Amino acid sequence: MLLLEERGGVSRLMVILGAVTGVLIGFSLAVLLTLIAGVSLAGALNALAYTYASGPAIASILALSGPIACSAIGLTVAYRARLITIASEGQVIAGAIAALWLLAYSGLKMGPLEGFMAPLLLSGLLGATIGFLVALLKVKLHVNEILSSLMINYIILVVANYIIGGPFREGPFAITRSVPHEYRVSYIIIPAVTGLITLLLWFLMSRTKLGLAVEAYGKAPRAAETYGYNPSRIIFSVALISGFTAGIGGALMILGFQYSMSPMSVFPGYGYMGVLVAWLSANNPLAAFAASLFISSIAVYGRLLQASGVPLGYVLGAQALIVLSALTAVTLVKYRVRWL
Repeated sequence: MLLLEERGGVSRLMVILGAVTGVLIGFSLAVLLTLIAGVSLAGALNALAYTYASGPAIASILALSGPIACSAIGLTVAYRARLITIASEGQVIAGAIAALWLLAYSGLKMGPLEGFMAPLLLSGLLGATIGFLVALLKVKLHVNEILSSLMINYIILVVANYIIGGPFREGPFAITRSVPHEYRVSYIIIPAVTGLITLLLWFLMSRTKLGLAVEAYGKAPRAAETYGYNPSRIIFSVALISGFTAGIGGALMILGFQYSMSPMSVFPGYGYMGVLVAWLSANNPLAAFAASLFISSIAVYGRLLQASGVPLGYVLGAQALIVLSALTAVTLVKYRVRWL
C-alpha cells in the first residue's frame, strides 16, 4: 500500500525547484509523444523553440497569462486560509461580461485612462461579490466551498450564455459587439497589471496584520481562534480578495485579446488553470505570477502543435504530461513516499 507523509522543513524554494524539474521532464515526454504522433524530431523541437523564442508566441503567452495569473494570485491568499474555492472560473467569466457591458453597451464615453480603470474596478467588484457569496454559504450555512463554488460556476456559465445570445447578441450570429479599439490594451500592459497585483498581495501577506492572521489561521485554526483571530472575518476577507483579482482577470481578457464573446459550450478554463497555478506555486503570489506564464505557454505550445499537424488528442496528451510531471515532482518534494 502506498502512503504519502508530509515532510517537515520543506521550503517554498524546494517546491519551486521540484516544479522546474518536473516541467523539464514533462516537456521531454511531450516531445516524445509528438514523435509517436508522426511529427519529426525537428518539427517537434521547432514548435517548442517557436513558443519561447518568437515575438508573436511570446505576445500570446503574455496576453493569455492575464486571467490565469489574476485567478491564481488571489487564490494563493484564499488557499492559505484554507478556503478551497474554485469560483475563479465563474468570476473570470462574470468579469469579462461586466467589462464588455461597460465598454460596448453602456453608452458611456470615457477617456483612455477611465476606459481602462473603470472595467477593472467593475469586474473586480463583481468577482468579489461572487466570492462573498461563497464565503457566506460557508460561514453561515456550513456549505462546502468546493461544491458551492463549482455550482456557482455553472450558474454563471448559463447566465452568461443567455446574455451573450440574448441582450448582447449583435446581428444574425450569436456573438456580441467588440470592445472599441480605443479601449483595447497592448499585451505588455497585461503582465504589468498582474505584476502590480502580485506585489500588492505579497505585501499584504507579508507585511500586514491581515497577512499574519491568514497565515496563523491557515496553519493552526484553533490556535488562531484562541489568540483572538476571527475566522469568519478571515474567510470573508480572502474570499473578497480572490474574487476581486479573478474579476480583474476577466476584464483583462476582454481588453487584451478576446474583445467579444460568443456562447460557451464548456468553460474557457482560465480560472481552473489559476487553481492549478496556485497549487504549483505553493500558494506563493510571486511564484504564482511566474507559474501562470508557464501554464499560458503550454496553451500556446498546444496551438502550435495543432498547427503543425498533431491531432488534438495528442496535443491534449502532451499538455497533460507537462502538467502532471510538474505536479508529481512537487508532490514528491512536499511528501515522502512509504510502502506498507
